[in-house]
Formats: sequence, structure tokens, C-alpha cells
Amino acid sequence: MNTSPLVKRKVAVFGLDGITFDLLQPWLDEGRLPNLARLLNQGAQGRLRSTIPPVSASAWVSFATGTNPGHHGLVDFTYPAPDSYQINVSNGRTRAVPALWEIVGAAGGQVGVVSMPMTYPPQPLNGFMLCSFLTPSQESRYTYPPNLQDELTAKFGPYPLHMSEKGRGQHPELFVRAVKQMEIERAEAVKYMLQTRPWDLFMYVLETTDNLQHEVWHLLDKSHPLHDAAMAQKVVPEILDYYETVDRLLGEMVALVPADALIVVLSDHGFGPFHKFFHINNWLAANGWLKFKRTPISLLKRLAFKWGVTPINALKWLTLLRLGGMRKNVKRGRGGGLLRRVFLSFNDVDWARTQAFSVGNFGQVYLNVQGQRPSGAIPPAHYEQVRDAIATKATQLRDLADGSQVVPTVYKREEIFHGVSAHRLPDLVLHTDRAKYVSFGHADFGSNKIIEPSMGQTGHHHLVGVVGLRGPGVQSGLTLPEASILDVAPTILHYLGLPVPSHMDGQVLTHAFSDAFNAANPVTIIPSDVENRGQDDVYTAAEEAQVLDKLRDLGYVA
Repeated sequence: MNTSPLVKRKVAVFGLDGITFDLLQPWLDEGRLPNLARLLNQGAQGRLRSTIPPVSASAWVSFATGTNPGHHGLVDFTYPAPDSYQINVSNGRTRAVPALWEIVGAAGGQVGVVSMPMTYPPQPLNGFMLCSFLTPSQESRYTYPPNLQDELTAKFGPYPLHMSEKGRGQHPELFVRAVKQMEIERAEAVKYMLQTRPWDLFMYVLETTDNLQHEVWHLLDKSHPLHDAAMAQKVVPEILDYYETVDRLLGEMVALVPADALIVVLSDHGFGPFHKFFHINNWLAANGWLKFKRTPISLLKRLAFKWGVTPINALKWLTLLRLGGMRKNVKRGRGGGLLRRVFLSFNDVDWARTQAFSVGNFGQVYLNVQGQRPSGAIPPAHYEQVRDAIATKATQLRDLADGSQVVPTVYKREEIFHGVSAHRLPDLVLHTDRAKYVSFGHADFGSNKIIEPSMGQTGHHHLVGVVGLRGPGVQSGLTLPEASILDVAPTILHYLGLPVPSHMDGQVLTHAFSDAFNAANPVTIIPSDVENRGQDDVYTAAEEAQVLDKLRDLGYVA
């Protein structure tokens, strides 16, 4: 029974972060993932195009809002403050436009939101919310209502917020077992909430599929330069057991969803191999667009940088010497910003002479324009000239090892972003060949190379993920044309019986439904006007340090 007279049906959404048919299809065909296969085969399924850039911090918010990043404002886990050079951490309050749970709740529907990335801190809503990803610690209040946290802790123990580091790198089989156990423990709490709380719209995201694929892609891909056949023979059975366990847990949760509900399963982006890092800030400096201070300390740090005194080289040495504890401390920059004091960093950039810089993992380049940032170096009249020069030079970049084009496509801001937050987003996105190169444009200069073999991660985000819909009115056995992740939110609202706000960029996936359903349920669009309500500062200094620790563990910040 629905909890609001305006809400006609129920929808349950299960997100599997980063899953891709490229990896799962053979296992689906072999019957290893029967629950996921049943969901896909009994309904409408297809490929789902992610945002540009294809990063969870942006893509899950586009799913939740039905808008491009130019509206909702999130483009990566970190971003430069729009009026300074301070690096901020994205969070739930960075989002500038309403999410599904707010729209449905305003219509009187009950909503449940569990482990949806970029929702911390939890917000009051008509239902319940549990935040995990980027929650600073177990001491943080991460549920709404607040007593839900105490209720779950009393019944199941603390909800697993953070992925285990056990075995990461040197013993991947231990890491695989740890992330599997994390999903098992989370699923108990999720099933409890499904059964004990009313909901019209329920959403849960399994995060560790993404985390695992970052770490072990080279073991699954025999063509990867880092493929280790002996290690693969040992670890791949553990990886298969992990996916089979995730499939079993998915089946247990789906069994608790009413038969007359729509079930949506999706990933926020695809996945695949990558081989090398592209250090954008080094490339910008080599071409004269990023300049360093001429102070004695900065000159000394630049000389050390030239000779290889870099965080990545420090990590390599500590790893080789098996000094794991020191490696973790150096990696996390503890001790009052030790990394920035010892190694070349943004502290050493001469902003008054710098025209462009990069923050993020996906090729984001920000121009340092006069009147926009405190030490702007580009007169507004020269903006297009500088932007065009960087774009042209980027597409000309070749990997000296084999002549490969590193950046096939460069997007200008207005080509991919529009909306109330577009002015805050990167001026350019250097979209690398995702099958080979991943941009490494962090706030610190991790290496003195422009292109170098990757370290740690061997898989990364690709543009095309997975979507499936099953429920009354959905065509069975249908293969959808490629859809956009922006289409899912308006489709959910439409299925619930609610109108679609006109500010949403996505379209209702009417071709997923039968002619009879479409005839009885015409799409209704209502005028909507949104304003940017995003906030830049949410975390305390201590909380931000904890969140950055987690992002470093995941490989998303330097």
C-alpha cells in the first residue's frame, strides 16, 4: 500500500557501483549470477551512459537529480573553491538542485536512501537516510532520523562505513574477502530497513564493486601489462566468490520488495583497464601555463622534484622496503601537512603568473581569470585564446613510448555543462583515452613525469554502465537503446505517478514500458525553476581530514 494518494506505485533501486557488461556478461551467461540475470532478462535492460567526467561523485548525483553536473554542481570528489585556490571536498550539501527523495517526499511519498554516495551529512526527509560513503567516522551522526543509527548499532553492531585496507596491494585475496564481508554485514541492516520501515521509493548502493575493480582488474584481464598469471590463478576464484555473494545478497533484498513494485538496477559508470597516469599539472607547467614561486624554499623543492623527490617515488621505496606503516603515514600526509612542506605542492605555485591548473582525476582544467580568482592571471579578453591554446595542445600530446594519442577529446565547459552551477565547473575537460590513460590532476604534484605507468590501481571508470528495469508495465526481454544516467530519475518519478520537473535534463524511458502502460500513463512535465542552493563548507577541519584519508585510500586524491 502506498503512503501518499499522489504516489501510485513503489520503486526499489539497487545500485551496483561501476559494474559493466564487459566484465559480467560471461558470468551472466554461465549462470554464476542468477539473480542479476533474472532481473535483467525478465525486464528491459541496456547500456547506460554516464556523465562526463564518469566519476561517482558526479554520476550518482546526476542519477538522483536527473540533471547534468552544470545544474547539480558536483564534478569530482574535490574541487577548487570558486573564488579562491582552496581545495574543497564535495558532499551532500554541495548539490545545488533537488534530489529524488526530496521531490517524492514533498509529494507525500515515503523514501528510504541507504549508502547513496554524496549524501553525507544526512538531511531531514519524509522517510529515512543512512549515509556511508565519505562519512567521517563512526562518531559522526550518519542517519536520519538520528535514532536509526542507534537502533541499527544495537541490533547489528556499527554499520560498516569504510572499506577495509586488509591485504590491499600485496595480498589481494585478503582484500577481496574483506570487501565481501563488508557487503554481507551491510546487507543485514539493509534487509532490516526494507522490512521494518514504510517506503514508496527505496534506494541502496553497493559500493565495493567499484573499489574491487580498481584493485584487481589486471588479474581479470590477461591483456593488461600488469597481469600476473600466478596471482590470478590464486585470486580470481575469490573474486568470483565475491560477485556470486553480491548476487546472492541482491536476490535476498529483491525478495523483500513487493511484487507490484518497479525494480531498477544500475551502475553509475562502466569500468575497464587503464595503464598509465597523465599528470596534467606537470604538463601545464611544461607548457608555461602553470608557474612556480621563485622563493628559496620553492626553488629547492623544485630542484628536489626534478631529481625525483616526489610522493609517488617515496611510496615506491617504502613499498619495496615493506615499511607499510610509514607508507600509510606518508600517503596520508599526517603531521600538519607534511607532504606539502616537504614535496612540491600547490603551496609553491605562483598564482599571479599561473593561467591554468588542474584539480581532480578526470582531466578538469580551471583557468585563473582576473576578477574570478584573487590572483587571476588571464584578462577576460584573453580567456578564449588561452582556452583554445590549451585544448589544441592537449589533443596533440602523444605518449613517447608508442605514439598513442593521450587526449582524443577536449570539452569546453559549455559543451557538456549547463545550468545554475555551470559557472563553478571546469573551463576544460581533457578527456583521455580511458582504456589506457587516467588523469592525475590532484592538488599536489605526485610525480615529476607527465606520463608514467600507473601505481596501485589497474582498473578505472569507463563511460558506459548498466541499467535494468523489471516490474508491472515493463516489457520483458527487451534490450534498450543506450540510455543516459540522466534518464533514470524522470523515469522513476513517472512510474510513481508523479510529474517530471522541467529542469530535469533526462527523458522518461517510455520505450521500456508496454504500449498499454504508456497509453494509460502519459508523461506529465511541470514547469520548475531551480536556484543554486549548494554549500561549499560542511566538514570541520578534523572531519575533512578523515574524509580525505578515505579518498586517498580509494585513490581519488593525492
